[in-house]
Amino acid sequence: MVLRHKLLEKQGLGFIHPWMAFIYLLLALLLTMCTMNPMLIAISLVASISYEIHSIGLPKFVKYIPWLVLIFIITTIGNMFISHNGMHVLFYVNDNRITLESGIYGGVFGLMFAAAFLWCDITQRIITGEKLTYMFGSFAPNVGLVISMTLHYIPVIKNRLQVVHNAQVGMGRGKKMGALARAKQWGKEFSIVISWSLENSIDTSNVMTAMGYGVERRSNYSNYRVKLVDFIFLICILAMAIPGFVVIASNGYKVYYYPSFGMMCELKDMLAFILCYFVYMIIPFIAERFFRWH
Repeated sequence: MVLRHKLLEKQGLGFIHPWMAFIYLLLALLLTMCTMNPMLIAISLVASISYEIHSIGLPKFVKYIPWLVLIFIITTIGNMFISHNGMHVLFYVNDNRITLESGIYGGVFGLMFAAAFLWCDITQRIITGEKLTYMFGSFAPNVGLVISMTLHYIPVIKNRLQVVHNAQVGMGRGKKMGALARAKQWGKEFSIVISWSLENSIDTSNVMTAMGYGVERRSNYSNYRVKLVDFIFLICILAMAIPGFVVIASNGYKVYYYPSFGMMCELKDMLAFILCYFVYMIIPFIAERFFRWH
C-alpha cells in the first residue's frame, strides 16, 4: 500500500511542487464549475476520467462508475420534475410539463458535478497530508492540520466500517434481515465506528500535547524547493487558464437552455479558447512526459 502511494506521488502532478500542483487543481475545478457549456464540461470530464484511470488503474476506477451514473440520473430526472421551462414538451405529470430542455440542463449539470467530484478525488490523492502540512504549516498550521486530518480520516473510517461489519457478520448478525433490521444494524455499526474514532482522536490529542505540539513553530519532514521548471509550469497553466476565465466572465461560453437550447457564440469563434481549455486539462499528462524526460 505504501509503495503504491509513493508511485502515485511520482505520476503527473506528483513531480510538481505542491503549491503549483494545488494551483493547477484548484483552477481546473473552478474552470469546470464556472460554466455550463456542454463541450467544456465534456472535455473536463474526459480529462479527469483519463487521469483517474492513469493514476489508479481501470479496475479500481470501475467502482466509481455506478456513483457517477447515479449522479447523472438524479440530476437529470430531478431537474425535469423541478423545472418545467422549455419549448419541447415530452409528456405531462399531474399537469406539469416535462420538457427536453430541463432534461438537457439537468444532464449537463450532472456531468459537471461528476467532473468536479473526480477533480476533488485527484486533489486528495496528489496533495497528501504531508504536502498540506508543508503548504499551510508555516502561516496557517491549524488549517493545515484540520484539512490533513479530515483527508486522513475518510479512508480510515471506511476501513473501520468494513472491520466492524466483518466482526458483526462473524457474530451471526446482519444475515437474512429485513430492510428495517438492516438499517438498525447499519446504524449500530456506524455508532461503533464513531465511538472508536472519537476515542482514537482523544489518544492522538494527548500524544500531540505530550510531544509539544503548538509550543514552537513546527518543522516539516519534507522540504520542497521551487525550481525553474516549477515556474515554467506555473506560467504555462496561467497562460492556458486566464483566457478561459476571461471568456467565462464575458459570457463567451454562455449556453441558453431555456426556452430552447442554443449557444451565444458560434463554434468557430470559440475554437481558440476551447483549444486552450483542452490543453489546460491535459497538462498532467504533458507534465509527466516532460519531467520524466527532464
